[in-house]
Amino acid sequence: MSQRTNALAGEVSPYLLQHAHNPVDWMPWGEAVWKKAKRDNKPVFLSIGYSTCHWCHVMERESFESEAVAEVLNRDFVPVKVDREERPDVDRVYMTAVQAMTGQGGWPLSIWVTPEGKPFYGGTYFPPTGGHGRPGFLDALRQISAAWRDRNEEVVGWADELAERIRQLGEGSGGDPIGDTEKILAAGTDQLAEEYDRKHGGFGGAPKFPRPSQPLFLLRRSWVEKDEKLLEMVRHTGRAMRLGGIYDQIGHGFHRYAVDGGWAVPHFEKMLYDNGQLMGLYAELGAATGEEWPWEVVAGIDRYLWRDMRIEGGGLASAEDADSEGVEGKFYVWTEKEIRDSANEEEFRLAEEIWGVTEQGNFMDPHHPVPGWNVLAQKRAPSRAEQRLLEGIRLEGIRGKLEKKRAGRIRPGRDDKVLTSWNALAISGYAKAARWGGGRAYAAHAEEVWGFLERNLLREDGTPTHRWRNGKKDDAHLLEDYAGVLQALLDLHQATLQASYLHRAVKLAGKMLECFEDPKGGGLWSSADRSLLARMKDDYDGAEPSGNAVAALALLELGHLTDQPQWIEAAKRILDWLGERMTRLPQAVPHALLALQRFSESPARLVLAGEEVEKMQDVSAKVYRPDLLITRATEDHPSDFVRGLASRARETTAYLCEGRSCQLPIQGEAELVEKIRRG
Repeated sequence: MSQRTNALAGEVSPYLLQHAHNPVDWMPWGEAVWKKAKRDNKPVFLSIGYSTCHWCHVMERESFESEAVAEVLNRDFVPVKVDREERPDVDRVYMTAVQAMTGQGGWPLSIWVTPEGKPFYGGTYFPPTGGHGRPGFLDALRQISAAWRDRNEEVVGWADELAERIRQLGEGSGGDPIGDTEKILAAGTDQLAEEYDRKHGGFGGAPKFPRPSQPLFLLRRSWVEKDEKLLEMVRHTGRAMRLGGIYDQIGHGFHRYAVDGGWAVPHFEKMLYDNGQLMGLYAELGAATGEEWPWEVVAGIDRYLWRDMRIEGGGLASAEDADSEGVEGKFYVWTEKEIRDSANEEEFRLAEEIWGVTEQGNFMDPHHPVPGWNVLAQKRAPSRAEQRLLEGIRLEGIRGKLEKKRAGRIRPGRDDKVLTSWNALAISGYAKAARWGGGRAYAAHAEEVWGFLERNLLREDGTPTHRWRNGKKDDAHLLEDYAGVLQALLDLHQATLQASYLHRAVKLAGKMLECFEDPKGGGLWSSADRSLLARMKDDYDGAEPSGNAVAALALLELGHLTDQPQWIEAAKRILDWLGERMTRLPQAVPHALLALQRFSESPARLVLAGEEVEKMQDVSAKVYRPDLLITRATEDHPSDFVRGLASRARETTAYLCEGRSCQLPIQGEAELVEKIRRG
């Protein structure tokens, strides 16, 4: 007998395909949904999630695979599934609605809307039966159906009010132009320092997310202020994350977040956007401290991405699931017996001492409680003497044995769709690793990922689409893709010194402003789709930085690299729109603060000219100068000023410049290091 399918069976998204055999008559997002809802006078039940979302899997097993639930959903509603990663603009509208209604959000997002798309009730995960003050899903469905039938006018009135509220929230609150930038930056620095967890590193308590823009902002401020305390906050945070269970001690790469305040026990999903950003953060931290361990993390992330996330042709998959065999964390955890059986006595003693392995274990999936599971997290870092003694012998030896053993387990599911914005973050991470002295291999990986995007996800005019999978791309126009690719092109230019990336960036910047800028209200819209209930402007730097903040920083760097003032002016308009948020809630917008820091600095550039500029490029990475952008003087450079320097150099030469004013030419490597250090 053939397996039952619904309308999701023809979709591309792995998340939607996961639900293609539910008894629920799911429809994908599209015009057909609203036609059906209006024709049948039924509310739409909108369920938004993503393929590696643990609680999405739970709600599917408990409710969406239930015939009893399907009967009510199919009879009284038009059920619609949306992949939030495929349609972040749809998710942003309805997440705003749920947050306005309940004060919180998350996935799965469950929301009921009118046939006009206006929300009137919502939440996140609903258990199958009620308890502890939380309604059961079936009870909620019946109550909402009754309200739609018996109190329709009241429900529609509430939906109209909420829709207007969402539109207002979506437009944001652009205020007066930014004033004292140093005051805003100092206040943001103080606020983040205040939230710093002095015991465990990171910011705030459990659950604890990496949010790479936060430590990166403090790292750059530590250089500006010459403040060792700020640098130590970032060093402590980076080391604590590396030693904790949030970092995969066996296979490398970071999990999505830690459920505790000490980074020990992760929520086991692995996301490309985290690992791409964290690669860049650890590369800068390695450059700032001169220490080797951050580079070991960079190498570990690279190894993870290239081994487990690479798509044929060079793109990177989106994420890996928390669950395998239906159990959270099963792929990653270990019993004491498993480790004892895999190790010799010396290795096992070390695993006990450094990884904290115990017979009792430290993790249990509440849905499948198995005693004795251990998440491996280093209780302490090996001393330098131990590192010398143990390297390749004991700790690395047992790690390698466990990696080989783990390779025989059933892996978590991989969401193999390629998202432009997330791949752009990875390109930037790789390019920064190359820029800060990690080596040419990182630049090669950055260019390979870029090549995949160029072949598969860019339109003929150079603008990016959002999603590709199995040869199929969408036609979305999203700010996060335009801004992310713009930043990636600038980072690629600084890693490779190829002018072609700058030329592409100039073209893309113009198209981005044309497509998304709101000349009346300020800021950039998140999506070009005008059919949505509300157009939204994103100004929150969470796990991923906001499109507005990424665009502002990229436009500033483009302006400094090309000497084209229109990009600086465009960035200033975005910063003006973000100014109220930066002043009132700086901890919510660390990436915007990174852009403001760039805006406040002198436009410092290292311009390299001549044949063997790679040596000078490598030398420049020996000094941590985050304010210093790097370019190469060539005859095809977008800046006429830089083109002029190309014709002057008779041998390999470095110019330290602020705007169009440069110091005396530098030919010696030692002199270059000294001049960069002095500024």
